[in-house]
Amino acid sequence: MLELSNVTSGYGGAFALNVPALDFPDGCVTAIVGKNGCGKSTLLKTLAAIIPHQGSVLVDGRELGGLSHTERARHVAYLPQQLPVAAMDVVTLVRHGRFARMGASKVLGPTDNEAVRDAMEATGTGELATKRLAEVSGGELQRAYLAMVIAQGARTLLLDEPASHLDPYRQVELMALLARLAEGGRCVVLASHDLPSAFSAAGRVVVMRRGTVACCGPPAEVAARTGELRRALGVTVRREQAEGLLWPYVLAR
Repeated sequence: MLELSNVTSGYGGAFALNVPALDFPDGCVTAIVGKNGCGKSTLLKTLAAIIPHQGSVLVDGRELGGLSHTERARHVAYLPQQLPVAAMDVVTLVRHGRFARMGASKVLGPTDNEAVRDAMEATGTGELATKRLAEVSGGELQRAYLAMVIAQGARTLLLDEPASHLDPYRQVELMALLARLAEGGRCVVLASHDLPSAFSAAGRVVVMRRGTVACCGPPAEVAARTGELRRALGVTVRREQAEGLLWPYVLAR
């Protein structure tokens, strides 16, 4: 679980984020939505301790700033928007997720190998295991990195636009996977520009505007706040009742 209180952060001494209070519970997928530049990525980078912050960020009851790099990696896994194409194959990348869990020898043990296998099976990357990262598609690269953060075994997953390179089938598959991870007790937080999938698949939605939280809550409650959505997003969403829709929530004026 993540709990924020009076948190500010930003770049180069200029504050871009101001969050008086916010929490991200375990057992839930929370989607952060908003226009470009509203602070979604800044919030995730703050929670991942990539940029410094003022105020209190509690991770599983402990102050984020008081955790060592290794301790943080055991609690929080972060998937950025920009994914480097390192000179390695897919399975080696996924194994990197276990680094914080290895002993002093930094050699993969049975538990580590099992975590890698499970993560690759969950993300459908087993068949890519021996492919070099430079040889895979953008969507395959995204799934390989997702496997790495899942293999990390952290209770909290922070995912910045995790579906941006995925085709529609893989997007649906991804959201189902994130739901299963949440059902297993993890705290799953993703930033997304895709409002229909965010409102349809997440258990909570956080709407950001100009570096702070405009509103948050269950999708149905947030969707009903049309005035705040228009101010923050420029559009609203509504739930359709037709059967067979992959994303029941659709964009509206």
